[in-house]
Amino acid sequence: MHKLKYVSFILFLFILFPLTASADEETERVIIIFQNHVDHSVLEEYALEMHHTFEDLSAASITIRKGVKDQLKAEGNVLRIDPDPIVKTTSQLANWGYDHINANLSNASGWTGKGVKVGILDTGIRSKHPDLRITGGKSFVQYTSSYEDDQGHGTHVAGIIGALNNQIGVVGVAPDADLFAIKVLDDQGEGNQSDVVAGIEWAIQKKMDVINLSLTAPQGSILLDEALKRAYNEGILIVAATGNTLTNPSTSNMDVLFPARYPTVIAVGAVNNRNEKSSFSHYGDELEFVAPGEKILSTYSGIENHDYTYLNGTSMAAPFVTGIAALYKQAYPSLSHTEIRQLMQASALDLGVEGKDPLFGYGLIQAPKEIDPSEVTAFPDVAKESWYANEIDYLYDNQIVTGYSDGRFLPNALVTRAEAITMIGKALGYAGEHSHTSFKDVHESYYASGYIKNGTENEIIKGFPGDLFKPTLSITRGDVAVMLQRAFKYGTPTTSIFKDVEANKYYYEAVHSLKEANITTGYPDGTFKPQATISRAEFAVFLARALDEALREGE
Repeated sequence: MHKLKYVSFILFLFILFPLTASADEETERVIIIFQNHVDHSVLEEYALEMHHTFEDLSAASITIRKGVKDQLKAEGNVLRIDPDPIVKTTSQLANWGYDHINANLSNASGWTGKGVKVGILDTGIRSKHPDLRITGGKSFVQYTSSYEDDQGHGTHVAGIIGALNNQIGVVGVAPDADLFAIKVLDDQGEGNQSDVVAGIEWAIQKKMDVINLSLTAPQGSILLDEALKRAYNEGILIVAATGNTLTNPSTSNMDVLFPARYPTVIAVGAVNNRNEKSSFSHYGDELEFVAPGEKILSTYSGIENHDYTYLNGTSMAAPFVTGIAALYKQAYPSLSHTEIRQLMQASALDLGVEGKDPLFGYGLIQAPKEIDPSEVTAFPDVAKESWYANEIDYLYDNQIVTGYSDGRFLPNALVTRAEAITMIGKALGYAGEHSHTSFKDVHESYYASGYIKNGTENEIIKGFPGDLFKPTLSITRGDVAVMLQRAFKYGTPTTSIFKDVEANKYYYEAVHSLKEANITTGYPDGTFKPQATISRAEFAVFLARALDEALREGE
């Protein structure tokens, strides 16, 4: 026992004294991504200060001397070195929002977020605030182990989400949700991305249902992206503020900031009480919802004897959406996080131009009401009355398509060769496990590598000269016909229908075999347009009909 203590103490001295930088020496905080696993010998050699290690992500955050970065990069197990950027709050001092998103009606129906675990990654939360109930939490900043809020921002965010319905102060969108204070920002509202990653990892371990990130950074990182993907894959709904700007961005498209820009994250911008976009709110193609963000009254940290205050910002808009997500989670406990996200998109109050747009996303977030999920299409950008809706829903129900991580299907987007063989492979029941292929432009880690291998081995699809597959090349209607004929074993056609499909073309028999199998009727003018690229909607119709016919024949 004494020997163990002695060894630990010597290690402690080694870390503290030989590696401490002098007062005038320049240092920088970085994220090291290792090849296979965290190399602790490298960390011991170069770290002036250790911040976080992420064993599952093969990464670590440390402070180093600025002059040693090149030397550190040359270490054999170091894959890359990224900066550990500063992230910060996005509010400004200057609650109609509660009624504006119909949270009052949802709470009256009994949906209050009860039993839903919400993680708030922020400056902490004031645990003894009379209008809040904190279930637990943890600090990931360097100077304190307490998750108490020493800035005010996190307490304000917490009140928007879950202030108690107790006849005092304000009421939150989900007043019965279990709130967890995950302190990743300091008393100035700033922190590093690795602190945020550590908070996300903790949220995964504690099985949060929803996490709120009312913080922004102008740049992301591989580490942050991977951590968010892990959280999303674990079924966590992730909500983040799009960011504020001090100048009016109304004349130019201000890109959504990180982490809101990642597709795994629900990006939230701000509007005023007239549903006008707030002048400070960042916007762009990644924007998913807008929510109240101006003159929002909520709980505060008690600094200068303020228990409540008004704040403006997309930081205030994001927790409205987080609270709504908690209500949906309670209202539809059997639905997955992606299905809940789709319901939220489908029920948003459309603002601006029709449909999703860069200024308002899907629109103003709305609390759940009596929605029959069966009346909602699998994807919010697939209208129920569209000519391809039934086929896309059919493929979704059969787990052939899942859409993109932001919940959309993008019916008008073009289908790539990798996407085509992946969907056909799923329809045929191929395992699709990541595999080594003979194509030098398809890495084993590529999402479609297994289906490409299955497809080429079964002669459904071929590559190009030079051992190339060209996975991102848009596929033509003629090539799709060939693939479907080979996949579903259609016979030689007996008739020639399409006037633009010449008999000497490689796709001639395949195209006409689809016609005889009732997979396609072509265009009204009697053409098939074999050289044209094919949209995701068109491909879905072809594949759904082919799969349905195959299943019928197998009965």
